[in-house]
Amino acid sequence: MHIVFIVGNYYPYYSAVGNCVGNVADELAKGNKVTVICQKNFNEQADVEVFNKQKIIRVATRENNVREILSSKINTEKGFKKKIYKVLQGTYKVSRVIKTTFSRVTLRKELVNSYLDTLYNIQEPIDLIIPACMPFESVIAACKFKSQYQYSEVQIIPYLFDNFVDNESLHRTKINMKLKRKKHLLLEEDMLKNTSSILIMNQLREHFSLEFPNFEDKLVVVEHPLLKQYSEDPVENKGSIELIYAGSFYKKIRDPKYFLKVVDNALSCINATIHLYTFGNCNEIIEKYSKMDKPILNHGKVSTEKAYKELNKANILIAVGNSNNKQVPSKIFEYLSFGKPIIYFYSNPNDTNLEILNKYPLSLCLKQDDDKFEDNVKLFVEFCDKHKYSHISYEVVEKLFKDATPKYTAEIIKKIYEESNI
Repeated sequence: MHIVFIVGNYYPYYSAVGNCVGNVADELAKGNKVTVICQKNFNEQADVEVFNKQKIIRVATRENNVREILSSKINTEKGFKKKIYKVLQGTYKVSRVIKTTFSRVTLRKELVNSYLDTLYNIQEPIDLIIPACMPFESVIAACKFKSQYQYSEVQIIPYLFDNFVDNESLHRTKINMKLKRKKHLLLEEDMLKNTSSILIMNQLREHFSLEFPNFEDKLVVVEHPLLKQYSEDPVENKGSIELIYAGSFYKKIRDPKYFLKVVDNALSCINATIHLYTFGNCNEIIEKYSKMDKPILNHGKVSTEKAYKELNKANILIAVGNSNNKQVPSKIFEYLSFGKPIIYFYSNPNDTNLEILNKYPLSLCLKQDDDKFEDNVKLFVEFCDKHKYSHISYEVVEKLFKDATPKYTAEIIKKIYEESNI
């Protein structure tokens, strides 16, 4: 069987969705031919590459090219020229927001066409396409491909991690999201008509059940496939406590202020260092704390491999939940794989990760509430002292969360494909 995945950012600079796809692709590549179509991370990146028995084909768009050129100029130029490029960058961002706001639907047509052209250029016959969302453009491209008569027998199994229709950060504003909602629902309906099944995260079940009750039999709920043994030999650190946060921070989705304030106070009571491996739009906030006299170290964005290496050396892992439950951070299953103690900061009482962490013996969940601030600092300190050298074997974690293993999802995909071809 020839399986083609369509995704955003992939190897070696994975997005959260790309990371999940990579784990499932690794499993499916063991007995099938696997091709991955993804976006370029930078202009000079190879168009085609083979990795882990997968053929990776990268596409580029004019939007990404312009962004990279402007960022590069800002980093290399000085003085007046640097200021000019910053103005140009700001102007370009505003133009993209305006274009998104006044477009009929929130889709990048250029990206859809890039994916579609790549599909047409694949020489080997395709049996199954798995478009991963986000970006939703991957789904649109797959459905357009299948609509061509000569490709009508190709199976499509969309793999949806995030909400497209009710995603305020994607659509920029609530008003824009509401105005386009009916058109976006029609896009999802078209997706459902063109597929035998779709894979969705649990938080998307309610949306699809309410909006498309006639297609409920096509919904297959799966977990983030991130539970895997990243290292057979966890590093034991018996010195000062090493804390790590690895992931993104965005002001509207996952703000670091409360978490950093708790850590800053807790570090006065324990011999510990916190390492931040982050990206997003909160660097000013993080830099403010890293410049204080506490051991809060900001390492910026690093490769996935580097992040895993550091997570394996840490004593305790820190995670921060999203402000809403429509986008659930997948990071928690990667953390669980290491068997380390986890401190989780959450703001939404319906946060899906709370249920997951309640099953995990080495976890502490702290509500981001100003009234509970002093208590949270105390609980943070006590947890660090008690569990600084604690560890759970991977075998135990796997038994607790079997449905989060890549193999589990890969088997579901194979079963869906086989049943749809009977």
